[in-house]
Amino acid sequence: MKFEIKKIPIIILAAGDSQRMGEIKGLLDYKGKPFLEYQIESLMEMGFWEVVVVLGKDFKIYQEKIPKLKDIVKTVNPHPERGQFSSIQYGLLEISKVSQSGAFILPVDVPCPNRTVWELLTKGLISSEANVSIPEYKGKKGHPVLLSEEFKQHLLTCRTDARLDFEIKKQQEMEKAKIISVKDINITYNLNTLEEWEEFKVKP
Repeated sequence: MKFEIKKIPIIILAAGDSQRMGEIKGLLDYKGKPFLEYQIESLMEMGFWEVVVVLGKDFKIYQEKIPKLKDIVKTVNPHPERGQFSSIQYGLLEISKVSQSGAFILPVDVPCPNRTVWELLTKGLISSEANVSIPEYKGKKGHPVLLSEEFKQHLLTCRTDARLDFEIKKQQEMEKAKIISVKDINITYNLNTLEEWEEFKVKP
């Protein structure tokens, strides 16, 4: 992985049914625009060029509410009920068409962290023999995570009902995971309820 962070593809996972939230997470209003649109724009401003959005049963609503999705690489998980890992695999398959460079994974309900986080994750993976780098804020791990090409290929061979955290734990046991300390609390968020969302929106 000897290249700039902006050349590493990013997979945004937005195929969930948002049961606990009660509303489609990526379409919640944030600073006057749908949250998924805000996420994409934040990544583009950092210079990322390959963003793959994995959508689920609400894909038509997303496309209607966020017209700029037509300019973004997107894929639809036809069976989102199989869980998040199946969406990860759809995203990995999509980026494998254009890149052999591993990938960042960012769930849509994790606010996009600052550029330093992405840079530290990349440097951490490049400078080690790890297969995945994971951000940690004050002892709490979060997202995005950065997968090596080798780990990406392994995940594509797993069952669709596997779990990324379990696969990462296996990498940790083999000392193939790099934990990166960061100063951005965004990596710890998992905005699953309206209460969590409202609390997040008022943060500076």
